[in-house]
Amino acid sequence: MKQIYFANTLSFQDFTTQYLVLNNELSLEKHQKDNKIFYVFYPKYMQHLENVLLENYIQAQVYIDNLNYGYLCIIPQISKLEYLGDYQKDLTKYLTSQSSSMEKMFNILKKVAKTSFPVLVRGESGAGKEKVAQLVHQFGKRFNSPFISVNCASLNENLLESELFGHVKGAFTGAIRDHKGVFERANHGTLFLDEIAELPLNLQAKLLRVLETGEFTPLGGEKTIVTDVRIVTATHRALREEAKNGRFRYDLLYRLRVIPIFVPPLRERKEDIPLLAKRIISEYAKDYPSQPVIDPAVFSVFESYDWPGNIRELKNTLLYALTMAYGEHKITTQDLPQELLLDSLYTSTTNSLTKPQEKAKMSKALLSKTLQETEFDIQKTLKQLNISRSTLWRYRKKWDI
Repeated sequence: MKQIYFANTLSFQDFTTQYLVLNNELSLEKHQKDNKIFYVFYPKYMQHLENVLLENYIQAQVYIDNLNYGYLCIIPQISKLEYLGDYQKDLTKYLTSQSSSMEKMFNILKKVAKTSFPVLVRGESGAGKEKVAQLVHQFGKRFNSPFISVNCASLNENLLESELFGHVKGAFTGAIRDHKGVFERANHGTLFLDEIAELPLNLQAKLLRVLETGEFTPLGGEKTIVTDVRIVTATHRALREEAKNGRFRYDLLYRLRVIPIFVPPLRERKEDIPLLAKRIISEYAKDYPSQPVIDPAVFSVFESYDWPGNIRELKNTLLYALTMAYGEHKITTQDLPQELLLDSLYTSTTNSLTKPQEKAKMSKALLSKTLQETEFDIQKTLKQLNISRSTLWRYRKKWDI
């Protein structure tokens, strides 16, 4: 094996910086695996390195001041990576779950990934919609091309238009150079538009044109650019309802909603919480003196909590608990956020004192009437009808409400 010697860490850093300048399509990441340290140059389109056999890409052993500093790896622009085991066939390795609702979603995802049709991912905030979008890309035909994500709610209309379609120099005040939009940068890859319901109507018309023709013109430009991207969108809103209220175009809705995927909320798959918790703790406990175990009483609290923030909230809760239990061998209920304990206690007390409401016999007329009465407030509708969000979604889809 080739060996490279550096006088100090600064000279090694200079080397990696210069290599990135000369190879601007690559990124650099320090990766620790099996007590070995790898310094990996890899294509920017790759989302992670956890399942790549890094040993196959070692170019040299690095020594600094005659001490072994790790291995230098270079992953070239290639059409197929050497993955561990059968990861490209088994999505469950990426989405930790043992619930039947998630299994249904996995089965849809496997089939969807093989196509290039537009996908609309529905689900609550924090449920993992972007992760689903990444897997659609990663397991599809375009996995070795760019995956670019844009949150439509994070930018105002003018900035969002520039980010989507790009602009030419002088297109507006402050446009001091040409800027490529994501439709151009994601060519031959996947473009993920998160919070698509927040897209202004003016930009909805422009997005529809790109989907229909595969062409667009940068802001202030005259040259038409051809693009070939797979569109994956996500929202926590009901787009049909947005369209009925005039906030979303019906024609765009039908273009985007070719294949809908619904991500169940965490409260409807609480059996997954121990698996998710173990994975999160394992991932983030690396910098701690020891990896603590979770006391069973903690899972009892988790079971009685509704998790409105879904997996994102679970992750943040565990990171808080991990910090509070620093140096300990066990995470207990004393390490949990106080507001979660109080909310969990309130929910448990309420459930024990309240007689379960009998579910009404569902009909299209009853559902329409309830939605009108609640002014289409989903939480009020669920409570009034005593049904789950996924059940409500199925009935609305069945009766097109």
